[in-house]
Amino acid sequence: MKHLSRWLCTAAITTGLALPAASFATNGMFLIGYGTKARGAGGVAIAMPQDSLAGAVNPATIGFVESRADVGADLFFPSAKVSLGDRTEKSQADLFLMPAMGGVYGFNRKITMGFSAVPYAGGGSRYNYNIINAQQPPLPTDQTLGVQLMVMQMNPTVAYKPDRHNSFGATLVFSVQTFRAFGLQQFETFSTDYAHMYNRGNDWAYGSGVRLGWMGNFLDKRLSLGAEYSSRVFMTKFRNYSGLFAEQGDLDTPGNIGAGISWKFTPDLTVGLDITRTFYSNVAAIGNTSAAKSGSPFYGDNNLKLGNPDGLGFGWDNQTVYKLGAIYDLNNQWTLRAGWNYGKSPIDESNGEILMSLLAPAVTQNHLTLGATYSPSRHTEFSFSYVHAFKYSEHGPTYIGGTGSMSMYQDSLGVSFGYKI
Repeated sequence: MKHLSRWLCTAAITTGLALPAASFATNGMFLIGYGTKARGAGGVAIAMPQDSLAGAVNPATIGFVESRADVGADLFFPSAKVSLGDRTEKSQADLFLMPAMGGVYGFNRKITMGFSAVPYAGGGSRYNYNIINAQQPPLPTDQTLGVQLMVMQMNPTVAYKPDRHNSFGATLVFSVQTFRAFGLQQFETFSTDYAHMYNRGNDWAYGSGVRLGWMGNFLDKRLSLGAEYSSRVFMTKFRNYSGLFAEQGDLDTPGNIGAGISWKFTPDLTVGLDITRTFYSNVAAIGNTSAAKSGSPFYGDNNLKLGNPDGLGFGWDNQTVYKLGAIYDLNNQWTLRAGWNYGKSPIDESNGEILMSLLAPAVTQNHLTLGATYSPSRHTEFSFSYVHAFKYSEHGPTYIGGTGSMSMYQDSLGVSFGYKI
C-alpha cells in the first residue's frame, strides 16, 4: 500500500502538469474508452474490466480487479475540415496529449478501494482563416477562429462484494473543466453579453456528480454482466463566457447509462459488448437548437440569444454508442486486443444543426481499435493501443453562409504501464 500511494502521488502530479494540452472528441464529446487496454478493445469496460481505469466507467468492476496501479497516455491526431460559403479550412488543432492514471487496492474479499484520473471529454478546433467572419465583410478574416474544451474527472471509488459473484460500486466524481473561445466577432449581435463571449482566455469550472454500477460473474466466470449510471455533473459557470453558453455560461457534463456483457468463449478468448446512452439534450448549452433554425436570433427572437436559458447551443441529439471488443491471451507474456466502436453523430444535419458544430466537428462514427499487452514479469506490464476513427462528413444550412459542411477522421496511439501489487 505504501508503494501504491507513492506511485499514485507521482502519477497525479505528472497528469496534472500535462492535462492543459488535452483536447479531443470521439463518441461525440467523449472518448471511446478510458485506459489503454479498454481503448484497444473498442472501449468495452462495463462487464470486462482489465485494469484500474475500468472504474471510471463502471465503479463495480474494481471489485474484480487485482490490486494494481496504472499510468498511461494517448497521442491524439484529429484531422478536421469545415466549409462555409466558398471557403474550406482545415483545423490546425491536430495533436493533443491525453494522460490518465489509476489505482486499485483490495482491503479484503468484500471491500475494494480505487481512484482514477482521466481526460473524460472535450473538443477543440483552430482555424487560421476565419470562415465565419468572412460571411460578414469587413469583419477580419485573419483573426484565429476556434474553441478548446477539456473535461477532467477524478474518481474516488469503492466497491462492495456481498458474495463472490456480485460487486456493487459507487464513485464520487470530481470534475474540472477549462475552456476558451476566440474569433467569434460574427456572433456579437446575437449575444446577451458580447464582452464575455470570446477572446477571454482560459476559464475554469468545477463540479461533482455520482457514478453507480453493478457487475456479476456467472457460469463459472464465463459470463459477466454489468450496468452503470453516471449522473449529470453539475459545474460552476464559465463567467468569462457567460455571453456564449446558455444559462449564462453553464456547461454541465451530460449523464449517461450503460449495460455490458462479456463471454469467455475459451480460456484464452473473451468477447465483450457495451451499449451506452448519453443525454446531451439535458444540458442547454449542448442540446439547445443551433442558429440554423427559423426563429433564431437571426430572425429577431431575443429569447434565443447566446447566454439566455434558451440561448443557441450545438443542437446535439442524445447518442447511443455500441462497443464490441475481443481479448486473446496469446501466451504468458502477450495479450492481443481488437474492437469496433460505433456511435451515430449527435449532430442532426437533417434539421440544419450545423453552424455551431463547425467549431466542434465531432462527426466521426465508426472506430477500429487494436491493442496488445506485454508482461515481462508477474508484476509489470506494458500496454499499447491504436484507434482509427473513419472519415465522416455532414452538411446543412447555416443561414449566414448558405450551406456549411464538416468532416473529420482521427488516429490515436496509446501506451501505459501497469504494476500489480
